[in-house]
Amino acid sequence: MAGEVVLGYDGQHGSEVALRTATQIAAAFKRPLVIVFGYSPTLMGGDVGDLRRAVRELGEQFTEKAVADAKALDPSVEVEVQLVDLRPAEAVLEVARVRDALAIVIGATGEGPMKGALLGNVTYQVVHRSARPVVVVPEPDDD
Repeated sequence: MAGEVVLGYDGQHGSEVALRTATQIAAAFKRPLVIVFGYSPTLMGGDVGDLRRAVRELGEQFTEKAVADAKALDPSVEVEVQLVDLRPAEAVLEVARVRDALAIVIGATGEGPMKGALLGNVTYQVVHRSARPVVVVPEPDDD
């Protein structure tokens, strides 16, 4: 199906906040929500199969909770998970491309663009490389 709402999800607070917005967008447009978790680790000195499996298992746990949270927010939203053996930004962009996503939703990290560019920040990469609309959801102020 084309036109899903794609959520980049890593289990961190920012992606949990973005989950709420993504669920609302999916419900408003009556589109499925696809929760994407990219789990390919950075290779330093060769393949790290054990690390890849461990990160995938974490992704399974994180996304299982995310599906439950999305269903609790709006049971009418169809939710699907895609665990992708790519680095996080590439995973989100690839799923959005293949699915011809209506929009990508991703949490903000609070890092500026310079730090994001230097460190390979996922949000920064998705915003600057996406051919689809990207909704960046900031974390709420705690004050």
